[in-house]
Amino acid sequence: MRTTRKVLAATATALGLLTVQSAEAQRRRGLEDVTPAPRHGFWLSGGLAAGSENVRFSNEPGGYGEENVQPAFWFALGGTVNPHLRLGGEVNGWVWDHHDLDTGYQVTDYLAAVLLTGQFYPADRLGLFLKGGVGLSRSGTSISGGSGVGENGFAYLVGAGYDIRLGRTVFLTPLVNLMYHRSNPDPNDPGGLGTMHERVFTIGVGITFQPGR
Repeated sequence: MRTTRKVLAATATALGLLTVQSAEAQRRRGLEDVTPAPRHGFWLSGGLAAGSENVRFSNEPGGYGEENVQPAFWFALGGTVNPHLRLGGEVNGWVWDHHDLDTGYQVTDYLAAVLLTGQFYPADRLGLFLKGGVGLSRSGTSISGGSGVGENGFAYLVGAGYDIRLGRTVFLTPLVNLMYHRSNPDPNDPGGLGTMHERVFTIGVGITFQPGR
């Protein structure tokens, strides 16, 4: 996690600088109101990211394995409770599609989750938000030809982002997320690996629409 902690620190610094620069840019244009846009009504958001994934099992020593950076994505929608809080639902996923040299098959490893989320905006005049969510998840492997295995479990997510206004109802949204998945294997599993813990740290950018009141 040393690499992840460094990335988190760098990202937090970048978000802070983005906040200051956004306000200064609007002041230079002579604008009194630096609010990105009133937050209200229905919203939806989607984006792509780079996701760093690793896994550990409770019965295996050594902690988490090597980080595997692959594409990730999210799609979310919901409503605005007030200018400081948005609630919604989100689909969040990480995918690694590769050719297995040992078997010769095309293999897809994935982690996908369906989450209930909340976004908290500390200030009216800034697009900065903190994010959290909980839900159901599945970690699995699909092999070309139709076969595959997987485990269902629970997931939770924490993150932060910033809405940068591009138009009246359109925002560019840089975002960082850290999602955890936990699942218990089949009791008859001969491998005896124990409880699975999987985490994915993502850095990405998306588009947020706020089409209605």
